[in-house]
Amino acid sequence: MLFFASDLNEYNIDASDGQMGKIQDLYFDDDKWVVRYAVLDVRKWLPSRRILLSLGSFQSIDSQNQRINVEHDKETVRNSPSIPADAPFSKDLEIALTGYYGWSRYWLGGMLWGTEDIPGTNTDEQLSDEDRFMQESEHYLRSEVETRAFRVHANDGKAGAVADFLIDDVYWKIRYVAVQKGDFAADDKLLLIEPGEIQSVDWMDGHIYINSSLKELNELTSYGSKDEVTHAS
Repeated sequence: MLFFASDLNEYNIDASDGQMGKIQDLYFDDDKWVVRYAVLDVRKWLPSRRILLSLGSFQSIDSQNQRINVEHDKETVRNSPSIPADAPFSKDLEIALTGYYGWSRYWLGGMLWGTEDIPGTNTDEQLSDEDRFMQESEHYLRSEVETRAFRVHANDGKAGAVADFLIDDVYWKIRYVAVQKGDFAADDKLLLIEPGEIQSVDWMDGHIYINSSLKELNELTSYGSKDEVTHAS
């Protein structure tokens, strides 16, 4: 099933022993365009803390009631490595967090989630020391909420702006970037662009460049609303 990222940001997260908070952002890596973590708003429960949960910890999704059940209890989450709300999420913190929960280290191995294509527990012990050394490259996590404001450019002009992302709930891969195409057409309909069509991204200034012309984009199927996209998919 495909979900819009903006819709997931309305979902409540339930631990095995009670509600923890809502999703306020999703962090994805800018190499494979896979969502790695849900950032929770837990201000009522754990003020000044930022809680990140791997999407591999999701057990079930109730789309009708906008609730997600996770495998951890609240005490386990409370005792997780502390990430101050205003601090950057460094690689050292990420390693500490994945080690604490036993999540897969997705950057070790050539598949979507490290040594597997679906998120799960830490299986990187299967890798040799040489493999680890070769694969401990820098990876960057990006905020879905911040990226939603990026401008999109075809190879011959402005194409529109990022409106949303369509994410599957098996691999948690961003399947499409939903682009509002009002900049080059007399409407505000949505186009669906696969991440593979993206040529480059200026993460600092907020620009995405795709390998298509405005004419080619205008020939793609356009959608009048998110509901129309959901029904079509």
